[in-house]
Amino acid sequence: MTEITSLVLGPLETNCYFLRDTETGDLVIFDPAWYEPALEQAVQKAGKGAVKGIVLTHCHFDHMMGAAQLKKLTGAPIWLPVQESGFPADPTLTLAYMVPGGLEPFEADGLISEGKPLSFGSLSLRPIHTPGHTIGSHCFLIDDILVAGDTLFCGSVGRTDHPTGNTAMIMQSVRRLAALPGDYRVFPGHGPETTLERERRFNPYLQ
Repeated sequence: MTEITSLVLGPLETNCYFLRDTETGDLVIFDPAWYEPALEQAVQKAGKGAVKGIVLTHCHFDHMMGAAQLKKLTGAPIWLPVQESGFPADPTLTLAYMVPGGLEPFEADGLISEGKPLSFGSLSLRPIHTPGHTIGSHCFLIDDILVAGDTLFCGSVGRTDHPTGNTAMIMQSVRRLAALPGDYRVFPGHGPETTLERERRFNPYLQ
């Protein structure tokens, strides 16, 4: 069984998700927004060795400021979208120029692309390329869970006015999500959990 828990981290209140196999304890951490005591304590409680992967839904600073330190703590590989492989070195693309001191540099250990499932211990994730908020934004499916990054929010979608953002692309992306069969619990990058069926019915961008 897969369970998901969250921490709200950083000044932009980003949702950092812990996806865990309850049988093995294997853990994947999505979007370590900021390296705060709450994040370190949660990792220590779960066990550093349980963390099998660090996954970035996209490469804006508010989703990865804690990535380098989290890797040092756990030894887990950092995975980010293939389309954004060069982002961490560019403060204009990551928006890290907004942050005093900038982003602690790191290199990706793996690149995410649609059609190539990600395996971390006993966990297997299905990436879906959903450009629009950024060129490489991805969502991830596992069981009845959809980790949506900043593509789909409760009642809204991600902004498209930053570098590589594109309104037409995000509209196409969220319509792809809406067309997925069945229902999913949706865990966005900011704000409350929702469901795909709720968004199909009430989110004006999915109409």
